[in-house]
Amino acid sequence: MEKSISNLKINGHGSSAGGKYDSVTINGNGSINGDLECVYLRVNGQGNVKGNVKADSFKINGNSSIKGDLTAEKVKINGMTHIDGNLSVEEVETYGNINIGGDCNAEVFRVDGMFAVEGLLNAGELKLNLHGPSRAREIGGEKITVKRTGRFGLRGLKNLILPHAHDKGLSADVIEGDDVYLENTWAKVVRGNNVELGPACEIELVEYNESFKQDEKAVVGTHRKI
Repeated sequence: MEKSISNLKINGHGSSAGGKYDSVTINGNGSINGDLECVYLRVNGQGNVKGNVKADSFKINGNSSIKGDLTAEKVKINGMTHIDGNLSVEEVETYGNINIGGDCNAEVFRVDGMFAVEGLLNAGELKLNLHGPSRAREIGGEKITVKRTGRFGLRGLKNLILPHAHDKGLSADVIEGDDVYLENTWAKVVRGNNVELGPACEIELVEYNESFKQDEKAVVGTHRKI
């Protein structure tokens, strides 16, 4: 992305119009009123953008919300982020909670916490270490790994953050990938070349091309080789 000549910094409590910047930094509580295009976007505290965001690098330490789409090369979240629209990113790494109102397309999608994608979640590599209920309508990827990490200490926030998530952990209508490993997952259909189900999975239908393994604590309605 071509750099512009100006930077934007909000310290404390403040707001600014949207526009094109080199770097944007919010330390405290800041709002951007309009579409934002920048090379670097950093939020330490609370940051809200009332529009679409395009950035090379987007890093959050705290809470943020975007009232449109987010397009970026790399996203790192320590805390909570809510995106009303779509997320298009090369790599996203979340420690906490990310909520996406539309679709998510990524080369790499890593979550250590909880997430919700109201539309389609598509990534080359998905690595999900769940600390609480999470969901997506459909999930697709080359390599999909879903694990439960410790106890679901955030379950008490389920009704506030993820009101439609399944208590088991991850819930989805369809999960499809080349190599799929799942734990604590509820799904209607799981499809892949190599599918392995760990403990606490409830899957209505599994379709696989090459191999299928099932933990004794996983429940499967039907499985078939295709």
